Amino acid sequence: MRRLAAILTGLATAVAILGAALLLLMTPAYLHAGLDASGSAAFLGTTAAETHRLSDETVAELFVGPGTFAEQWRASCPGGSDSSCSSIGQPFYDPAEVRHMQDVRTVLWGFLAVVAAAVVVLLAGLARARRAAWWWRAVAVGAGVLAVGTVALGALFAVAFDPMFTLFHEIFFPGGDWSFDPSTSHLVQLYPIPFWELTTAVLAGLMFVGGVLVCWLARRRAAWAAAGATRDTRAESVTVPGARRPLSGEGPG
Repeated sequence: MRRLAAILTGLATAVAILGAALLLLMTPAYLHAGLDASGSAAFLGTTAAETHRLSDETVAELFVGPGTFAEQWRASCPGGSDSSCSSIGQPFYDPAEVRHMQDVRTVLWGFLAVVAAAVVVLLAGLARARRAAWWWRAVAVGAGVLAVGTVALGALFAVAFDPMFTLFHEIFFPGGDWSFDPSTSHLVQLYPIPFWELTTAVLAGLMFVGGVLVCWLARRRAAWAAAGATRDTRAESVTVPGARRPLSGEGPG
């Protein structure tokens, strides 16, 4: 039973760290900087403020709905409308992009449900076994495995980003509705490949640092818990001063 609890604790730790890292990357602070660094405004032919607004509205739809992804242009493109830039008031996403974003929303909410379950497992363990060395060792193992796995997976993305990016989408979006033409797709222009390359690197960095930090802290806590258990055992084995030894032949009762 304890082995199963340790495995669940390790898995929950890894999932919780991954969830925290991903949520950090979905904040406006990161997204705005990432869009600017990847040249999103230039790809769309509009202003940085417009790309920030469109991204903020898109992410808000992912989290709180309604999931229609009916964002519209509010800033005109230099030179007016053309094949890749619509006029003010026109829909930003086409129907195929809307369907894909709705799929993304479904996957995101499924992942958030898993993260929530992981947090519940960790909170339950913290409440019941926070003084147990085995529980903290399980946390350390989960975080350590995540850190090592991040290095391995990050290396694959570093040397073969396109195949890994494609594999990721084929796993989570098997319907095949995720491939768009970068020359005409507003979704791809808002979040171009340089954005995903940067985001993948930052996500890997956060996961690695988070895994190493949690592993280190949990190992220290496990050592303290083990030392405390040893002290308690020794204290229980010491005869209480002043206690009367039973006389020869004297038994209980």
